[in-house]
Amino acid sequence: MERSSTFTCQEVRVLDSDGTPLTAAMTVAVEEDGAVVLADVEDPSMLLDYYFGRGERLVVMELRGPLPAPDQIVEGTLETWWLAGERRWQIYIDRPLVTLGSVGSEPVAGSR
Repeated sequence: MERSSTFTCQEVRVLDSDGTPLTAAMTVAVEEDGAVVLADVEDPSMLLDYYFGRGERLVVMELRGPLPAPDQIVEGTLETWWLAGERRWQIYIDRPLVTLGSVGSEPVAGSR
């Protein structure tokens, strides 16, 4: 994966594999292995329940584009550790960045 500043210092929404919102957070870094580190997680209990309670790891991270740019999403694998007395959350990016068109936009040629 190409490392990009796209994933640093951005507010993101983290959704489950069905597209249900779990929480919002800030991205603070992209590690050498492609993991996007999260900080200021709005509702860590939702991530804890998803990760430990449901045993799920696949998530979707939605980055809000500046208007009128479309939102961008990436699929990834949620990971967590207890490190230096606090919970660390990160998402390993599994697929390249995808740009979503606005509602009602024309489909991309050849996508039918």
